[in-house]
Amino acid sequence: MSAATVRLDRITRRFGAVIANRDVSLAIDPGEIHALVGENGAGKTTLMRVLYGLLEPHGGRIEVDGRPVRITSPEAAMRLGIGMVHQHFMLVDTLSVAENIVLGHEPRGAFGALDRKRAIAEVETLATRHRLPVDARAPMTSLSVGAQQRVEILKALRRGAKTLILDEPCCASSRPRARRSC
Repeated sequence: MSAATVRLDRITRRFGAVIANRDVSLAIDPGEIHALVGENGAGKTTLMRVLYGLLEPHGGRIEVDGRPVRITSPEAAMRLGIGMVHQHFMLVDTLSVAENIVLGHEPRGAFGALDRKRAIAEVETLATRHRLPVDARAPMTSLSVGAQQRVEILKALRRGAKTLILDEPCCASSRPRARRSC
């Protein structure tokens, strides 16, 4: 299955009197990789948050596969095949890699409990298929920033992301060691 074609047409987003994005247009076709480059405060993250449904645009339109859509939440974005890896990761340090990836969509076993063996097997299969190596059993606290980012990417792919937004990929942690371990 190919990635969804995503088009942003003349997107505008304001915060009070401050215009973060003015008439921004962008087309993302299957197999393409785009990078938004600009100074801090240029509106890159704001635009990606609009696309992911964390912020609503004040103007313009979004199309997915040629049809206009209104993305009002991350859940709506995921239903359209749009996933996001945030600048500050959304991982639970007290859980394992597999538990983080399946969190919210856990395989269930007897009596509705998390089926850990199945979760680990699913994550190992997913990691192999996408060539994103991770140790499914490892605690999150043992991972480098780069490995944590792979976990976030795998989490989005497991939930059906066809278009993946990476907000300040790698080196995007507030931890001092982050810049050295990417």
